Amino acid sequence: MLPAQVASLLSAQWPCREVQSRQLASLLSPYTPSSSALVINGISATCKSTILRAVLSAIKVSHAFVRSSECITGRHLLTKILWNTLEALGLKEEWEKAGKGRCEHVSGLSVLLEECLHQSHGKGPKFVLVLDEIDRQREASPTLLSALARLGEIIPSLTVVMVLSSTPRPLFLQSAGIPHISFPPYTRKEAIEIILSSNPPAVEGLSDETVAHIYPYFVSTVYDSLVGPTAGSIPNFRSIVERLWPQFIAPVLNGEAAPGDTGEWDFSRLLVKNRSIFRHQGESALVHRIVPDETVSGITRAPLAKTVMPSALPSLPYFSTLILTSAYLASHTPQRLDTIFFSKFSSSSLSARNKRAHHRRRLKVLSQAQAEERQAANDDLAKPRRGKGKRTKTRITKSTLSSAFATSSATTSAVGGGGGITGPSTILTARSFPLERLLAIYHAIDPNPPATAVRVAAVADRIYAELATLRRLRLVVPAASHNGMASSSGNTSADAGDKWCVNVSGDWVGELAKGIGVEVGEWLAGGLD
Repeated sequence: MLPAQVASLLSAQWPCREVQSRQLASLLSPYTPSSSALVINGISATCKSTILRAVLSAIKVSHAFVRSSECITGRHLLTKILWNTLEALGLKEEWEKAGKGRCEHVSGLSVLLEECLHQSHGKGPKFVLVLDEIDRQREASPTLLSALARLGEIIPSLTVVMVLSSTPRPLFLQSAGIPHISFPPYTRKEAIEIILSSNPPAVEGLSDETVAHIYPYFVSTVYDSLVGPTAGSIPNFRSIVERLWPQFIAPVLNGEAAPGDTGEWDFSRLLVKNRSIFRHQGESALVHRIVPDETVSGITRAPLAKTVMPSALPSLPYFSTLILTSAYLASHTPQRLDTIFFSKFSSSSLSARNKRAHHRRRLKVLSQAQAEERQAANDDLAKPRRGKGKRTKTRITKSTLSSAFATSSATTSAVGGGGGITGPSTILTARSFPLERLLAIYHAIDPNPPATAVRVAAVADRIYAELATLRRLRLVVPAASHNGMASSSGNTSADAGDKWCVNVSGDWVGELAKGIGVEVGEWLAGGLD
């Protein structure tokens, strides 16, 4: 397929990107030699990755996509590049059986990629490796990008495509002659054309003639008033239009009388009538939320007869919930108790469950005794004293506050009824943990372990990707940033990626864990009895 044919084919679904589609099809065509590296740059929401995927599928070139935002460290990125390439070539199962696939350096990656591409010579004369958002890679060395760009020079059948979210500096790959393709932001005319190319939001009882006369002016007004001044993206533009269009056209559907002698609603009259929705509803649509609001299904809403209950807390998928629960347990269980709470092979004759229950009962009795002693001391101080005894003054120091926080946390977790994880003090006592400990606790609390663990693929790669997602949501953070020491002078990338800490209270984690069949209080030192 010629580059012009590819551009015309993709312009129907993704308009205003014909030039970029033709350039990509020309540079990555399987019938012409390609450069060893290619750089694609542009801000977010400019359709870079989508157009690239569509072009590679249209010209039928073997390719592998690697998202750098899902990789925590540089070594994780190299391993993910290798396994995504093996999966695209259909060699993943064969390499897993052979026990190969470990990669720690770029030099080792070049040898392994050359081996797997030579092994799959029947897949085609060219292979494209796409590194999406590679400029946002965590713990990247200064020479990582230039080393990855030279993989195509070592392996003739390989082309490395780097997708950047910012404008690159000159010679940032330390090599000249590398082609660059820029994806500029959509202009006003292009953004309006993209929205009008799709069908308008469906509204019952509205004629096509009315839509044809009012909808184009409405889309232009939304862009000029909301999207353009805030530099909004095309998905944000489309969501605002779909949200405001039923409310904007509501006077026509409700049969309200139009002002003036004509008695018909046109765009100017509707704009004067509904000018308030651009101020309140439109501005609220620009606010980014983790939990999306419920879409307006009808034109008008009936008054509610009872008080609306608050929405439930946002939920996570099964695997993410299990990783977050493991991180919470790793932060709130002392490492010296791992053998008692999480080990399935102990020297005692009792089972692990009985040992945990016995340990929790001892902590509970101890905390209750401490609480009774404190209460008795307070009662003695409250009783009136006779005589001329001196009044004892209590001096509040930093050590007193620290011990009070620690005592309140232990009492809350041990004595507090249900799950034993209530109270904001659990965040204050969170400890840092390494990734190896998180993996061990994950395998210990997994409610659905595999029947034959030998034949199941390792979950370490999936855990790293989920941990990166939890870090973006600020649910799990590096230990340095949690302790308030993440400064440019005392923190390095290795320290930030060494240990982690949970950044969420126990109430929400307990509710999420119950949904997947894990009782958090059963695994805590002061949890369920």
